[in-house]
Amino acid sequence: MAAALVALSLAAVPAVAQDADYTAAANPFQQDFEYEIGTDLRPLVAVDGVRWIRFAIRPKSDREYDPSKEVPLVVEVDVLNNRDSAEVLLIVLFEDENGNALDRLELDTIKAGRGRLREDVQKHKVTGSVLEATRRLYLFFEVSR
Repeated sequence: MAAALVALSLAAVPAVAQDADYTAAANPFQQDFEYEIGTDLRPLVAVDGVRWIRFAIRPKSDREYDPSKEVPLVVEVDVLNNRDSAEVLLIVLFEDENGNALDRLELDTIKAGRGRLREDVQKHKVTGSVLEATRRLYLFFEVSR
């Protein structure tokens, strides 16, 4: 039963990616978002045939972290590519509530094959004080072929 539910959940992701309303955006796409660490962000933009479905930054552990030390993170990015193979460059600027820059994180290049949903998970580190102060993210998303 559990395996059937997992399979059904995984099968639904491409359907959601196809059915949602996407806004066509210039390449590169750049935008500022309100964001709370640990939550899902759904940009729902299409950039040069690549649909950006979901983005999340999560601390790797649920434990309390020291603001003066680096905190291991998991960064999740879901994209669906509708054209020839593409590479996506994603740069994250962490910002406070006033939009002041706190830190910058450049993800490893995401490779997305044609007609495929790519669920990319990367490990990075950011200082705990940055995570505590982050209220906004400025995201830069560039597609190259």
